[in-house]
Amino acid sequence: MDEETIKKYMEAGKIAKKAVELSKKIVRPGTSMLEAAQKIESEIIENGGQIAFPTNISINSIAAHDTAFPNDARVFKDDDIIKIDIGVHIDGYIADTATTISFNNNRSDMLKASETALKNALEIACPGANIGEIGGVIEETITSFGYKPVSNLSGHYLGQYTIHTGTSIPNIKTSTNVTLKEGDAIAIEPFATDGAGAIRDGSRATIYRFIQNRPTRLQAARKLLAFAQKSYSTLPFAARWVKDPQGFMLETALGQLVQAGALHEYPVLKEIGGGTVTQAEHTVIVLDKPIVTTA
Repeated sequence: MDEETIKKYMEAGKIAKKAVELSKKIVRPGTSMLEAAQKIESEIIENGGQIAFPTNISINSIAAHDTAFPNDARVFKDDDIIKIDIGVHIDGYIADTATTISFNNNRSDMLKASETALKNALEIACPGANIGEIGGVIEETITSFGYKPVSNLSGHYLGQYTIHTGTSIPNIKTSTNVTLKEGDAIAIEPFATDGAGAIRDGSRATIYRFIQNRPTRLQAARKLLAFAQKSYSTLPFAARWVKDPQGFMLETALGQLVQAGALHEYPVLKEIGGGTVTQAEHTVIVLDKPIVTTA
């Protein structure tokens, strides 16, 4: 990885860190999810970054892939455990980071479990490290706190304008020959839960990604597909970002395009046992002395 690329990863990381710091100030009981998402994303743009994916705001047993939808009326409650997952890019070089926010010290041990698992994993994220062993460190750390890692969620490799390049960084010990290489860009993201230790797709989606052009007779669907291809050809977008169509026509267009294979939808991910989930995440450039871009 050349110096210019490292610089862009690091700049994206600095902006993502600022957005996380803002989230900790503005996410409070009574604040709306929509307002929080909009302020976090505005912070990214104002600091010179681009949004790599819609700000994920996932509460309690929802582990990931939730964000505010158009006219969302949801507000944060006193006992909520809130995962804020933020993506920033500079020229396609992505910083992916997450934190968990709790009010009144609620579930503090579970927060510490995911944070400590991340810290321990980062310490061994060097060239030659086996990714299955990294998963083992995460699993061992979380279970030592009396919780379970979410076994079917994982970290991932990052590519230019690509959030998931296909190889996962597991959150449990696995048998694999895959090792980290110098210059890899990866996101490590432990999830801890007091539930069953796995997630399933929920019944709704608020985040989508363009896949391919497909013929459609509905004008609203054609407008939406043109928007998705032009503005977010490889990166996900939120339904609330779409200005035209809106309302019922937006829902109809999204449904038709998903069914036609033109858009990929990201359903919210829910813990299968109804357990609460915490998350911690940083982006790392793998070198002899790893660079944690979002710390």
